[in-house]
Amino acid sequence: MKKKVETLNEAETIVIASDEELNETPVKKVHFFSRRQKDENGQRHHHANELSKSAKKSMVTRILSAIIGLAIIVPAIVLGQWIYFAVISFALLIACYEVLGCTNKRTIFTVFIYFIFVAAIAFWPIFKSIVPAKAGMPWEPEIVNISYLYQQIYLPILIVAVGSFFVFFLTVIYKDFTVHDACYLIAMAIIVGLGFQCLFFLRYYPNKFVNPPFLDWTFNVENTIYPSLLLVFVIFSTFMTDTGAYFVGIFFGKRKMNERISPKKTWEGFVGGITISFLLSSALGLTLSGFNLEIHPAFALNNSWYLIIILSALIPLFATLGDFVFSSIKRYWGIKDYGKLIPGHGGVLDRLDSIIFAVIISSIFIHMLSSIGVDGFDWASFLV
Repeated sequence: MKKKVETLNEAETIVIASDEELNETPVKKVHFFSRRQKDENGQRHHHANELSKSAKKSMVTRILSAIIGLAIIVPAIVLGQWIYFAVISFALLIACYEVLGCTNKRTIFTVFIYFIFVAAIAFWPIFKSIVPAKAGMPWEPEIVNISYLYQQIYLPILIVAVGSFFVFFLTVIYKDFTVHDACYLIAMAIIVGLGFQCLFFLRYYPNKFVNPPFLDWTFNVENTIYPSLLLVFVIFSTFMTDTGAYFVGIFFGKRKMNERISPKKTWEGFVGGITISFLLSSALGLTLSGFNLEIHPAFALNNSWYLIIILSALIPLFATLGDFVFSSIKRYWGIKDYGKLIPGHGGVLDRLDSIIFAVIISSIFIHMLSSIGVDGFDWASFLV
């Protein structure tokens, strides 16, 4: 069949392709997970997203940095006590430095004031023990055990109020330090400070269940492996959420979730991360309970195994929320990363964004379980 030619005027013509040429042109269809096209035999083939060279290089850097980071944090988690406390405290200092970096108001004085504010929230269980306790009992530093101090979580109103006063005072002595900056720093102090307090709580709280409890500087399976399982479980679940979302998003991601906040995140990655984390975390928790290695006594298979399922579902949801919250903060301030300490990952907050929200919800969940007694739920203990 000859090509059809339509003449609009003397100077312009349009050539329309023949029916054969139109039939030979394949029509690309976008499917939910990937692009699929028909070959000359009419068979559909799956074409997954390809990993670019830059993405491969970035992935290698991320993996190497993760290995080095695990080599530092895993021994600290297992050994616990003041070794873990020192590592997390150093991370807290870096996190405060990065929070201030968003505002471009970072000086020695502002870093000092802000670190004291955030650290007071994170270390509040320690400060609370320094004050002479009931019936005028004196404080004896030589018998203090760090595990004993972190048996509850607190949001100290007094510290939040006093710290807020000091932050607002910065608006008076620095002409370019605005009320907007102060409100941002106060909100971040509460989130970061409480998040780091929960990092301590999840590692030290299980020590009360070892026999005998609170063995300081006694490095054995009973005093190291068992108490660290709860924190390891939460970190594992969060890591699986991030990793699952990352790889599923790369290979199958098509539909963007929220380009305004995080341009690379997709619904496919979100569903994949939540599903992978939930399945693997549930399997890990149930397997540990099957070998009498419960991450919490209430998680025994013959008692309340469903609590493992609930926690495994909560962690990936709040980990994703934390990722979006910290990403929205970066987009607002116009920065790519909070810092450059960890190659391929950015700063401490870039790596802990999901974990901070995950440990907070996990600590609240564990604290809720500890408030259940023989007489029912103890609201006075829960709302401490």
